Amino acid sequence: MAFLKHYTWLLGLTAFAVWQMPSILTWPLSTQKLLPWLPYVIAGLGVFVGIFLNRLQPILILLSLVCFNIGMQYFIPAGSTGLTAVTLFPVLSILLPLNLLIWLLLPERGIHDKVYVLFQLVLLVGQVYLVYWVMENLPLTYWQWISQPIEIEGFNVSKTAFITMVTVWLILMLRNALLNQPKVLDRTVVFVLFLMGFGLNSFYQFGAIAWMSSFAATMILLSLIFDAHHIAYTDQLTGLNGRRALLESFLGLGRKYSISMMDIDHFKSFNDTYGHDVGDAVLRTVAFELSLISTGHVYRYGGEEFTIVFKGKQAEQVKPALEAVRKAIADRVLSVQKQGQQVETKVTVSFGLAERNDQFKKPEEVMKAADEALYAAKKAGRNRVVVYGESSKAPPKSTKPARKAVKTQKS
Repeated sequence: MAFLKHYTWLLGLTAFAVWQMPSILTWPLSTQKLLPWLPYVIAGLGVFVGIFLNRLQPILILLSLVCFNIGMQYFIPAGSTGLTAVTLFPVLSILLPLNLLIWLLLPERGIHDKVYVLFQLVLLVGQVYLVYWVMENLPLTYWQWISQPIEIEGFNVSKTAFITMVTVWLILMLRNALLNQPKVLDRTVVFVLFLMGFGLNSFYQFGAIAWMSSFAATMILLSLIFDAHHIAYTDQLTGLNGRRALLESFLGLGRKYSISMMDIDHFKSFNDTYGHDVGDAVLRTVAFELSLISTGHVYRYGGEEFTIVFKGKQAEQVKPALEAVRKAIADRVLSVQKQGQQVETKVTVSFGLAERNDQFKKPEEVMKAADEALYAAKKAGRNRVVVYGESSKAPPKSTKPARKAVKTQKS
């Protein structure tokens, strides 16, 4: 659901930029004079943050926006209808979406690989020479083809530029759909391309390019921050929130909540038997089952341990949900590789559960009590849910027969 939050602010900024663009001409003259400088200020801030966070892709996208604005503002006078506008305008309109696509397709290696950084900067700077060569040497017949307008009222970009933008936009959308976990930047560039296309179509309006570029640069800057937040707070293996996010969740729990600690039984021996790759697959499987608990927030605490926080719930209210997920994991047959052969096995998990009360008033104290209950569950034989202060009982046997296994590993 996190991606919906990002689409919300992206759609909000896009709608505001489009809505306010026609009103630029009504601004005070002093404000209008400052507008052309705004994209450079925001892009400069974004480049600084990108260097600090060791991210090269957003830096190159921001530099492309800067170069694009320089070409539009200083080499094509506003309102110009001369040869410069006829030639340079469509070339820059085609290069911008291609640049956005190239920088996303090239792998992110950070800014410390000097050879790789130099290679990409050469690609960017080399386009300046490419534009100059095209302006000097391209035959007139090709200029007529590139600059051919769209014969639709309200469209000012050339047909070639429009086709390029739509094609790149569709490629970006398809790429995001195929990516397992697209970054915020991947989603943001789709909106950046739309904004810049809208600005290009209104090129002859004063400030349109600068206004849209400012919002595009702001989106890139925010995507940098959100991606860094995601990396810091999310476990990369399971996709769940990590320990840092867990500790921050303690700030708004209120006075009624329960916390459960969960551990995969005999996980070390499972890793030793099947290997760490299979162990990672088991962690992802368990994380998926835990994520189905609708009443709680699941976090990977570390290793094979997970934490579930139930805000506004007492232990007796959430224990049935933990029993259900415990049983679902225990009944699940896993097909894994062992010594080149496909075998089937199972894993089980144990839960410790505690709630806030007069004895445990802080989240850290409740979590420690849940951890003690987890230890009691393991001591009592594992594969069970134990509530702090209650006696441990063996879980009821599953009445659902498991599929016949080639080989079964007891956990």
